[in-house]
Amino acid sequence: MKRIKVGLIALFFVLAGFLYADGASAQSYIVNPNKTYTYSNMVSDITKLKKAYPDLITVKTIGKSEYGRNLYAVSLGKGSSKVFINGSHHAREWMTTNVNMNMIDKYAYAYKKNQKIKGYDVRKILTNTTIWFVPMVNPDGVTLQQSGLKAFPKSTHAGLKRMNSGSTNFKRWKANAKGVDLNRQYNANWYRLGGASSPSYMNYNGKAPHSAAETKAIVSFVSSFSPEIAVSYHSSGQIMYWDYGQTGSRRTKDLAIARKLNGMTGYALQGRSYGGGFSDWYSMIKKKSAFTLEIAPFAGQTHVPLYRFPTVWNQNMGVGLYVAQEGGKIYDTRKLAESQALEKKIKAYNATAGKLQTYYTTKIKTTNNVKIEKAHQDLYNKVSSEIKKNEAAIAKLPSKFRSRPAAALKTAKTHRDRSAAFINAVKDGEKLLANNNTLTGYLEKERMTKTSVSRYENLVKMIPSVNSKLAKMYGTSARKLAVAKYITPAIVTRDNLKFEVLRYELIFKMEDQLNKKQYESVKANLTKYDKLTSDSAAFKKSKKYKTYTATEIFLKSKRDKIEGGLPQEPVEQPVPQPETPPAETTNPAGEAK
Repeated sequence: MKRIKVGLIALFFVLAGFLYADGASAQSYIVNPNKTYTYSNMVSDITKLKKAYPDLITVKTIGKSEYGRNLYAVSLGKGSSKVFINGSHHAREWMTTNVNMNMIDKYAYAYKKNQKIKGYDVRKILTNTTIWFVPMVNPDGVTLQQSGLKAFPKSTHAGLKRMNSGSTNFKRWKANAKGVDLNRQYNANWYRLGGASSPSYMNYNGKAPHSAAETKAIVSFVSSFSPEIAVSYHSSGQIMYWDYGQTGSRRTKDLAIARKLNGMTGYALQGRSYGGGFSDWYSMIKKKSAFTLEIAPFAGQTHVPLYRFPTVWNQNMGVGLYVAQEGGKIYDTRKLAESQALEKKIKAYNATAGKLQTYYTTKIKTTNNVKIEKAHQDLYNKVSSEIKKNEAAIAKLPSKFRSRPAAALKTAKTHRDRSAAFINAVKDGEKLLANNNTLTGYLEKERMTKTSVSRYENLVKMIPSVNSKLAKMYGTSARKLAVAKYITPAIVTRDNLKFEVLRYELIFKMEDQLNKKQYESVKANLTKYDKLTSDSAAFKKSKKYKTYTATEIFLKSKRDKIEGGLPQEPVEQPVPQPETPPAETTNPAGEAK
């Protein structure tokens, strides 16, 4: 009977090499968890998984072990919600790495094939939530437990044996390879822990909390993204720790999750844990849900035998998906509360933003009110800054929770935008007005020059640009007053100087033609010039526009000089006619006298 039993176990492991996953061939999956799973196996499989599922899996090196082995974190999923699962804090508990890696492999495959596991919709869950795994927190300790001294430098052998009570059998080894128990390293009642007084194969807490390289890496990594739920896998005993002194709604929530996990795994809910472990720290210090699951029946001070894995996997197959699902719910509940609080805050601030209306429309009664008051600019700057902060806060929310605060923010944005339109229009209007005043002020004292012509041309270009900005101002009355203040005077100047600028430019053109002895062209342009002068006089008379005397004197002088420079045409003299002799007279008889 014993031989039959051994044979059946052997046959199982042979078959497991070909069929080691739920309902699929070995070729369908990457990870083979039905073996002594080493650090090298894990590293190789992580690389293969990343290559097989590049859009679903990411890999990070979050630190190094005390002996320089990379500590790997693997994410699975695409959601904003995050949960965390880890394994192998303790060296002899390396089957928990098998569980972690098998979850990554099976969940990724099910996502790709749109399959369900234990009734859980894998694709839906992993679209909403990302699971982060650190499958092997203690690679040095695992390697020592599995391979013994040969995996470490000879210089370390004596110290390792000393920490192992002189034995070269490391199957009971629990600590990292420096003799520190990593799950007694976390700063949650650390000072109250008992344990070994010096580095040992188990139960030495270290010199201080978070002093081991591996613990530092986990604390830093987990703090960087604050998962909604954390699960630590250990072995053995088929029990679960969940009670870390929570109270109120946190205790109610965690107990409900613990009972669900108990129903899935059959692991008994254990009494209160008092400190040092990862879950203690995450629950007590970070105030988040944390659970420690001890897989497999009690195996004593060694690893769980491999034949236990199929049962372990069947018990835990859905744990990661359930945790991810619940993490998503917790995340959504929290984000909904954040969304509602943000919406309330924004609505309250809208009253402050509404005060901008006083400056861009209510107070605009005359052209003197068309100005940028310091109080307006200051309030506009504050409202703009607050809007940016709220936009950033909205962007951090999941898309499904953005609509209500975004809708509430529209009121403040409307006042900001109307203020911006007013401020921008007035700024450009003031530039136009300044240019106009400079130009007209100069011409009242001096004659027109090329510089003043250039300023005039700039004025002409500015008018439509400023007018388009004034058109964007809120309120018909405000727009009309702004046009009266900025556009109307500029148009008067534009029209008033139009003939002067044309005559000024024509004067220099005629001078050039005169130098080139193009007399006929000069004559034609003089006629054109005189027509412009006549039109200018008629225009100014009808419109009652002013005449810039210095410019008129200059233009008249130039015009007369040009005309005087034309060559005088010779006066034609009459051709003298030869004298004709007087006609002979005859008598009546026809005879000459």
